[in-house]
Amino acid sequence: MPYNLVGQYTPSDVNNSTIFLLPPGRSSFATPDGFIELTSGQDYLNPGLKGDGTPNPPKIFNESAPTPEPEENKRSITEGTQIAKGLYSFLPEAVVNEFAKAWVDSGDANVAMGLTRQTKPWKDNFGKLMRDDGTLMMTELDFLSTKAGYEEALAEVGIENFDDFQDEFDDMATGYGTDNPVSSDEFRARVDFVYAEVKDQIPEVSNLFRQRYNISLDEPTIFAALINPKIQDKVLMGDISTLQLQAEASSRGFSTSFARFQQLRSMGLTREQAKSTYGTAATSISQARSIGRDLDITTIEDAAVGDTAAQQRLQRIGAELESSQGLTLGAAKKGDEVIGLTTD
Repeated sequence: MPYNLVGQYTPSDVNNSTIFLLPPGRSSFATPDGFIELTSGQDYLNPGLKGDGTPNPPKIFNESAPTPEPEENKRSITEGTQIAKGLYSFLPEAVVNEFAKAWVDSGDANVAMGLTRQTKPWKDNFGKLMRDDGTLMMTELDFLSTKAGYEEALAEVGIENFDDFQDEFDDMATGYGTDNPVSSDEFRARVDFVYAEVKDQIPEVSNLFRQRYNISLDEPTIFAALINPKIQDKVLMGDISTLQLQAEASSRGFSTSFARFQQLRSMGLTREQAKSTYGTAATSISQARSIGRDLDITTIEDAAVGDTAAQQRLQRIGAELESSQGLTLGAAKKGDEVIGLTTD
């Protein structure tokens, strides 16, 4: 079975351009089909990829000038490590070590890099870079540079621990496998947008967290939890999201138990819905009181999460207001369902 430029098995036919008889740098190899040797002057050596991910030029195997065999007195791991650090100083240590071993075997930096990309340490760090056909979406340096840009964007809003973001960074930098990566500038714009939306609420969430658990969390940790579910789960299994809803209510003078906000969150109430619901609740309650109707925040909350009876009650109050005061009323809605009252 033939091999591509990164040493993967492939069902494709040998074309001596991208598909070769053996893995990169090998003139003989124990394959699944048995031990195979290249024929001098006839078969092509697999040249592998350069450090920038482009193919080396293929050349015919010449037995009179065989690929050098490893010689301990000529090549050493130390030399290979020095070459790796000179050419690929940005690589993690585990990947550098694999390069050094591959260089001892091949004596060629480009071939060594091609072999390194077949190893587990490389795949652990850069595996998402490789397409199904064995080509790279981008170089390792571009990949690491993009992720560094993500970290800079988070650092600008006070987040300094990026461990829990690494999987998301890998997916974004490779475009979730679509060859359409999220640039560091685009990620920064996303972070800035979300931060602008919630920054005024973070102190309230922090205060509620301190009241409920007697634990102080700094603002960067709270913001990190709001934008990354993994961090939120680590910080108390989603309680920050519940406190975020509670903050929308308490900042507008409505105080309800934490258990109630847990219930509302489980019923689908989002922060945006909470912001709208509590932002108009005082007006709705005041309008209802002006015609002698008792309307409480619980009814408005129930209407926001789709309770039919609560929504119908708001509709009836709205109709009475329109009839008794001649107001031109609009309806605060979720889809087609009334969840509050507004005066135009």
